[in-house]
Amino acid sequence: MYIGFNKTLPRILLAVTLLTSPFIAHADDSLQEFLEQILTNARDSNNLPAVGVLVQIDGEIAAMAVDGVRAQGHNEIVTINDRWHIGSNTKAITATMVARLVEQGILQFEDTLADSFPSFAKDIDPAYRNITITQLLSHTAGLPSLSSWYELPTLMKVIEPEHNIRAQRMAVARHYLTIPPSSKAGSAEYSNLGFIIAGAIAEARTDKSWEDLIKEQIFAPLGIKNAGFAAPGSSTTLDQPRGHKKSWLGKLIPLDPADKNSDNPQVMGPAGTINISLQDWTLFVEDQLNGVHGRGKLLKTETYRKLHSPVTGNYALGWGAVYDSELSLLAHTGSNGYWFTDVRIMPKHDIIFLIAINAGHKTAEKSMKDIRKHLTKRLKPFE
Repeated sequence: MYIGFNKTLPRILLAVTLLTSPFIAHADDSLQEFLEQILTNARDSNNLPAVGVLVQIDGEIAAMAVDGVRAQGHNEIVTINDRWHIGSNTKAITATMVARLVEQGILQFEDTLADSFPSFAKDIDPAYRNITITQLLSHTAGLPSLSSWYELPTLMKVIEPEHNIRAQRMAVARHYLTIPPSSKAGSAEYSNLGFIIAGAIAEARTDKSWEDLIKEQIFAPLGIKNAGFAAPGSSTTLDQPRGHKKSWLGKLIPLDPADKNSDNPQVMGPAGTINISLQDWTLFVEDQLNGVHGRGKLLKTETYRKLHSPVTGNYALGWGAVYDSELSLLAHTGSNGYWFTDVRIMPKHDIIFLIAINAGHKTAEKSMKDIRKHLTKRLKPFE
């Protein structure tokens, strides 16, 4: 049963907590107040459950605030340590994991699908045989999008016989690569499937699951500990924010994280199932920014450049990338339909925005864009 939100419920704006937090070395009081106010306005005017934003400037968290409740109709407030489901912002993390394997000599960006799946190479559709890992990670492989609900029944039928997650991803690769492509190779068509198949290749080469590879290759070296996979939290307690779906009456209903429908199927992990706190997400995003300047921790400078270089249009490998005379923006948005997150890296002034909302409807998306617009107007990161 849906219970309407009571605006008198307690909220957290972190005006005191944040300024004494060890995560913030040089907080800007005026920016902090500005951020708190735009979050309050965004949530109250759009009836959102919760919103979280982190702003980093010159390597320091300049402002961070969370506002609202973990589940609509409940009293448990969000905290700065809570996790948010980042959806397709997982893609940049998957691409970076693959890049690490390339530097370790386990993979090559130009490995073809025929080379990567020798057990069924002869069955791969001819149009796919010479598709490379670079094309999988840049949405230029000609694969279906696998982003609409009507595509889900086929996916579920493909993975149903397999109970091991690695076997499921291999089954997905085998099924979709042995049927004709949905678009011409080299043309841009956003595809979750490309990242699932890239994950399956990494799993086959390492004999490890994508989840273990992410923990080993990304989380551990960056010190990321407050993160996981699928919808965050427990089914029995409101220990984390919950995603929300919109009812036919237009009301937001919190989803039980134990419900399989609270997130995409686990097989889609490489395309978008990571949950993570804002502070720990910053550890990854900051490393990407440092990589632009030649001081990243995870990769060589030329490998970051490969990740951040558009293949077609503005899409690079797991990132949207905009160049003028130099790289001016790395960006991506993520949603599984029940959450919205957004990341912006602006290298000219070393500015990072992270925005997270535990609802995925159109109003949440508009709120996210409005928050980003306010921050951009205030900080002028492209001037």
